[in-house]
Amino acid sequence: MNQDSAIATNARRRNPRGQGERLREEILAAVARLLDEKLAESALPVSLREVAREVGIAAQSMYLHFADKQQLAQAVAEDGYQRVVAAMQEADAQASEQGADAGERLRAQANAFCSFAVAERGVVRMMFGHDASSFDDPGQVHPARQLWEQWVNAIRECETQGLSWPDDAESVAMLLWSALFGRFALWTSTFGRHDEEEITTFVDRIVDAVLRDGNR
Repeated sequence: MNQDSAIATNARRRNPRGQGERLREEILAAVARLLDEKLAESALPVSLREVAREVGIAAQSMYLHFADKQQLAQAVAEDGYQRVVAAMQEADAQASEQGADAGERLRAQANAFCSFAVAERGVVRMMFGHDASSFDDPGQVHPARQLWEQWVNAIRECETQGLSWPDDAESVAMLLWSALFGRFALWTSTFGRHDEEEITTFVDRIVDAVLRDGNR
């Protein structure tokens, strides 16, 4: 018997005959507890050596920029937020140049957000896997703040053009963002259906619903 087996035997008595289902339930419950404990870790699923090989540089060169995987993961998340906001701002500017009203500019930004998520699934996983506690400086503003403000500003632009919702701009922005991200998450994980037109159709429907609610 190896050491791990001995520890397990001493730590827990075997279930009586016929109670195997109980053990199965205990195993699943233990996994659930461990997953809960690891939710904030958001570990980067690649090594620094793998990244160096992909770039074509010596592994030691990675440490000139990133002390460890956690620092690299944080940088990936920060860069992702900056890029998705830039994409939304560009979509907003282009729509504005074409004479779109605030509602259509909101639609353009929603489509830009989803297009980024579809194209950058791995980066998005890192972005939304990092909670505030994973950043070193306790006083540092989480980079998701810039994306949140982009959504809120888009809703407020609609308000300046006469739309009015029962709730405040922050609540409407959260509703829209949650719906879009939730639909993207389902799209990436269910039934093997990954038709991008499904996302575009959903964007139109949810933005239409938000705008109708603001016209009441």
